[in-house]
Formats: sequence, structure tokens, C-alpha cells
Amino acid sequence: MARFLFIPLLFTSTLLISCSTHTNKSKTRALFDTKTEAAEAAKDFNCTGAHKMGDKWMPCEKHPNHGHHNH
Repeated sequence: MARFLFIPLLFTSTLLISCSTHTNKSKTRALFDTKTEAAEAAKDFNCTGAHKMGDKWMPCEKHPNHGHHNH
């Protein structure tokens, strides 16, 4: 019985860990509620400005390709 509970728990845990508003490597927050917050965080991504992503804001004027910003 415990084996049948373990697999759904493991799957759910993996999904929850994967859904984050932080980048995985640097733990730098990447989604913000306001354009101002995102623009202020842009310096941590070696860029300027902010762009809309759904109902949130992200640092940098344009969405960078993952792995191409320097930390």
C-alpha cells in the first residue's frame, strides 16, 4: 500500500519544485508583480528594463535565451 502512495507523492513533489518564480542555478527571482520591481532586478541579469510575461513582469527589455545571461 505504501508503494502506491509514494509514486503520486513523488510526482506531485517534483511538479511543485519545478514550478518556481526563481531561476534554478542562481536562486535569483525572475518574476515580479510590477514593472518597476523587474526593472530594478535587471542589474542581477546584466541587462536593463523589463518585459511583460503573462500577468507578471520579468527583468530585461526582451526575454533572454536561458543560459545566455552572465551571473
